[in-house]
Amino acid sequence: MRSDIGVLPRDVDTAVRALCADYSRRSEVIKDRSASYRVIMEYRYLNYRIYTAACEAVGEDDALGFIEEIGSGVGYAKSEIDTISERVYKTRKLSVKRKIAEKLSLY
Repeated sequence: MRSDIGVLPRDVDTAVRALCADYSRRSEVIKDRSASYRVIMEYRYLNYRIYTAACEAVGEDDALGFIEEIGSGVGYAKSEIDTISERVYKTRKLSVKRKIAEKLSLY
């Protein structure tokens, strides 16, 4: 692994991916109130931190798209975010991952 690329440590990257993959499910539980108050509060905290981190990195328009693509492992070739170049996409995706890791004190 080259240190000049700016990749996240593998365990942090895995945690961020898993948290993003569960974002939609947590949103549904929050909306439906289908869990205890404490669980809903924890889910709100996680989703809020993830969403605000993504917004800070790429703006509101692309935040949910990047969260979804990080969670599902989608890369540039199959991305729904098609208005940017591959290099910009990868840079922004890494920026979102880093920001999420920072906001959740994982990195």
